[in-house]
Amino acid sequence: MANAKTNIKQTTIDMCRIAVCAALLCVLSPLSVPTPFGVGFTLQVLIVLLTALLLKPLHALAAQGIYTLLGIVGLPVFSNYQSGFGVIAGPTGGFIIGFIIASFCVSLLKGSADGKRAIVRYLLTAILVGIPCIYLPGIFGFMLATGRDFVTAFTLVAATFIPIDLIKCTAAALLALPVNRALERGSIEN
Repeated sequence: MANAKTNIKQTTIDMCRIAVCAALLCVLSPLSVPTPFGVGFTLQVLIVLLTALLLKPLHALAAQGIYTLLGIVGLPVFSNYQSGFGVIAGPTGGFIIGFIIASFCVSLLKGSADGKRAIVRYLLTAILVGIPCIYLPGIFGFMLATGRDFVTAFTLVAATFIPIDLIKCTAAALLALPVNRALERGSIEN
């Protein structure tokens, strides 16, 4: 009986964490500063990577999936308060696909919050796994939607964003580590 209660409690905690991360994605992703390249500056990369670093792989995938499905069915949660399947098929849709891939892969490879090198592991996973998982589908989606070649697409939708996305990776790692340590302590105490 105690084991069943523990399982129910953990499932409830997991569902709440997924819901909070999906809500963060929905609230912060639409905020966008326009750029001349057609891809706006958003907090999406930060929130996607933070979600990935905070949740288990399937939970990160669920949070990102909820966000994406809400956008597809019509809630204005995509960049610039857009919604619908047309956004997925448009010039920035590949990035949304990349967010799904990155959320799972970063979460899968992040390791634990224990140890002195956890922040380095979090940061390297966000940069070396997260950024390519986001950028590659984004670049190819842009190429498909606009007919541009790889070099032009990379220049327009990736190259100018690399420095700021490295800052977002750092912020995600710095935020996730203490939160994960606190959550782990809370799980042990409960």
